Amino acid sequence: MPNLKGKKILIFQQRGWGRRIGRFLAAKLYAEGCKLAALTFKNTTHELIVKQDDAKYEMIISNDKIMSRPKDYLGGDRYSLKEICDKIGVDSIWPIVSTLRNHVRSYKDKYYYSFKQNVSDEEIIDYIMAVYKYMNIFFHEFKPDVIITPNFVSFPHVMFNLYARKLNIPIFAITDSKISGYYIFTYDYNDSDGPFYRRVDELNSGKVETENRKKAKEYIREFRENFKKPDYMGDNESEPSMLQKIKKELSPYAQIIRWYLKKQINVLESTGITIDYKPPRIILRDHYCHERYKKFMEHYSYYPFSKVKKFVYFPLQFQPEATIDVISPRFNNQIETARQVAMSLPGDYTLVVKEHPGMVGLRPPSYIKKIDRTPNIKLIDYKITSEEVLKKTDLIISPSGTTIAEAAFFKKPVIQLGNLGTTLKLPNVFKYTDMTSLPKKIKEVLEVNLNTNDYERRLENYVAAVFDVTFNFNYIKAWEKGTGDLEKLWVFYRKEIENSLIN
Repeated sequence: MPNLKGKKILIFQQRGWGRRIGRFLAAKLYAEGCKLAALTFKNTTHELIVKQDDAKYEMIISNDKIMSRPKDYLGGDRYSLKEICDKIGVDSIWPIVSTLRNHVRSYKDKYYYSFKQNVSDEEIIDYIMAVYKYMNIFFHEFKPDVIITPNFVSFPHVMFNLYARKLNIPIFAITDSKISGYYIFTYDYNDSDGPFYRRVDELNSGKVETENRKKAKEYIREFRENFKKPDYMGDNESEPSMLQKIKKELSPYAQIIRWYLKKQINVLESTGITIDYKPPRIILRDHYCHERYKKFMEHYSYYPFSKVKKFVYFPLQFQPEATIDVISPRFNNQIETARQVAMSLPGDYTLVVKEHPGMVGLRPPSYIKKIDRTPNIKLIDYKITSEEVLKKTDLIISPSGTTIAEAAFFKKPVIQLGNLGTTLKLPNVFKYTDMTSLPKKIKEVLEVNLNTNDYERRLENYVAAVFDVTFNFNYIKAWEKGTGDLEKLWVFYRKEIENSLIN
């Protein structure tokens, strides 16, 4: 086992991940003689990292403290956006800025986020400069050998990813493979680089073979016979008991009592009210809005799915979220994207739209009504399963999402509008971004025959590559609840650190 002693590891100690996984990894790395630095997200997590007694850090910077008062952190330092863009290798900073949910959206104006800008452009630019300043401190004073981040979810993550790649410093996160229970180490915020992506290319080249082809064929067969739900959906929830219902109704009032009894430290001066800092009126607003939105969705008059004939499917995405706001920023206005797609459909095709199950109770009725009252769109009941829709549709159009992978098992073509690299490795996916010529592309893809031996082989290659180089672990539960064998997870992380240093 290679020696990690003296290696410099920068960890993004982020929110719940930092509390439940990040601190554990830091302790393991420190025990092996690594030198550590941390960029923290959320003030309560920052306190835990500062007080961590089984790992010592040579440098700790709080993103939230800086975000709260970026001008104070900058002092007299100023940087042009051109300098920053040149440094990280992009033409424009603003697509990355769209990942700043508490800046470009407003939590105080509406539950669950208003699309109105929360802070001025000038304040956003101050924060951009502040991130640029502390990024340079980490890279040129601490000088990391490896950077570990939970995911690539926001502005600092993307900035560090782009600059680290220019300096050939490995930075990696974990993302889902779209194969149930398996997770990927990804080295790119578009989820397009890493061992899995290279393995798929190797298998598709035909120059190598996999020992997991039989296992891949079995997985594909099982999926087609018994549709596999995404990991994030978990098991079917039973009807809550009367006691659980009472606790749920009393929950906001308990939160309000805690708000008054305990000092609130997760408030940022620059952004004000956020999901982390909710005064009593916002706690009550959120609770009753959620109940009202959910009841609206449960009783809405959806278009009868049985009446739909020829259609293209557009599944709504969870938002704010990395897969839509980080990887597909130019298509994150889902109402407008759906409208553009509906206008592009040929012949007798209509666009079927279905709400993401995780967003039920989060999106306001006005949002749903806008989609439903758009020409050539049929909004169907969110309770209709993806399996039912996928088996009946002729084509899926989506910026990203798990539905793209699910469609592959049913040999349904997908036009992917966004940059999600994981799904671009699937044989049913055609990337396209030019909305002005989308009608022609739709007609072209509808004519493609996916019922071929080559298609099946490439689907097997994708699944086999997952079994070859990814890992099987209940990562979501470890992140959200701190459960599972973290020692097993450490083995996966340590191996990836070794590989990243070698490669």
